[in-house]
Amino acid sequence: MQFIEFKKEHFIHDEKNGNYFLEIPKDEIGFREIKLQKKQDDHSLSEIDAEIIDNLNQIKIILETPENVRVNF
Repeated sequence: MQFIEFKKEHFIHDEKNGNYFLEIPKDEIGFREIKLQKKQDDHSLSEIDAEIIDNLNQIKIILETPENVRVNF
């Protein structure tokens, strides 16, 4: 399994919906199922509640607040 880590700064604030999102092109991660984890301050990983929208060309991850995350694929 491979992964990509994203910092809070990578998330874009959606003022209209009051949340934050990140879009990842399918070219970068392929067409496999993904698993999202929150990276804690002590560098451990925990589950995170997020909305994941899987479109044909990209994955969109939506969070209430920006977090440091790891996307496993």
